[in-house]
Amino acid sequence: MIYIFIIFGAAFGLIAVPLGFFIGLQVSPILANILLFPFITASWLLDVPLGEMSGLLRICLTVLSSVVWAGLFGFVGSLLKKKPS
Repeated sequence: MIYIFIIFGAAFGLIAVPLGFFIGLQVSPILANILLFPFITASWLLDVPLGEMSGLLRICLTVLSSVVWAGLFGFVGSLLKKKPS
């Protein structure tokens, strides 16, 4: 059951990157910050603005985003899992 959450989290992590950039420019910067928090954290840690990131770094951060979202979805899935008493 938890594996389904992890798979959906990984897929969401891949979709969240372009969606976050689009939403940040068009709709809501706050929602974009939530969707792009792996990018923003890496940008802050590496002291590189989002617009000046190399292509390889963006690809690596997209994979990292997928891993982070899969972990978060897996954690929520494990909390929702009913434990036998």
